[in-house]
Amino acid sequence: MTATIFTIVSGKGGVGTTTAAINLSAALAGFAKNTLIIDTDIGMPTVGLMLGIETTKASLHDVLAGTAELKDAIYDGPNNLHVLPGSISLHSFVNANTDALSDILDTVKEKYDYVIIDSPTGINKNSILSISLANEVIQVMNPDIASLAGAMKIQTISDSMGKPFRGVFINRTGVNPNELSNDRIESTLGLRILETIIEDNSVRNSLAFKTPVVMKYPGSPVAVGFNRQAAEIAGIKSMVEDTSAEVKDKKKKGKRFSLSKNKE
Repeated sequence: MTATIFTIVSGKGGVGTTTAAINLSAALAGFAKNTLIIDTDIGMPTVGLMLGIETTKASLHDVLAGTAELKDAIYDGPNNLHVLPGSISLHSFVNANTDALSDILDTVKEKYDYVIIDSPTGINKNSILSISLANEVIQVMNPDIASLAGAMKIQTISDSMGKPFRGVFINRTGVNPNELSNDRIESTLGLRILETIIEDNSVRNSLAFKTPVVMKYPGSPVAVGFNRQAAEIAGIKSMVEDTSAEVKDKKKKGKRFSLSKNKE
């Protein structure tokens, strides 16, 4: 097998990129797909913290510094998900050689069906590198002008590298009466909106338990949304078809899938 690599990215911080990456990864793993999530936010890694993983043995930073073996930095996570977390140590940050990320991807991609990269937000060396490693890019953004501007910059960079977009998660809708409409966002970016998302207490509560919402609250609308996206990616058509009527009905009633405003 050769993994399909998705980079989850945002042009603006604090929009829920890591929450989306974790739950999409856990959903794919829940469908018995060999899945690895990699936290490439070298400066502020949070995947390990959000999943309660102790990185005292080794982390991505240690591998990038050449002081640990890759196999020792990959941990068992929820739903049989594999996790390659970063370290919050300043010493580890200083010594990490991000140029080795491509070598790590070359090593792991033959062992997994899917690799999800949780990219640092914004436009910087590491986010550009994370995009360059992807087969497809998924944007997470808020329905506001600042977030749209960041998304346009990410799109320009991705297009220049020939990296196709799978689509966009629109997060934190329903907060501001003057938020951008889906039509405005789609026409500006020319990208498919995968989910339209409002805040959901189940996501915030799942973070407190350091468990993906797709596991802690599997019946919640947000969990259904991530599972549907994972099913679509994995080619499990039956689930997509079975939930489509329910999804349309929820949208008619003004109910949308939810994701925490907290990143991370």
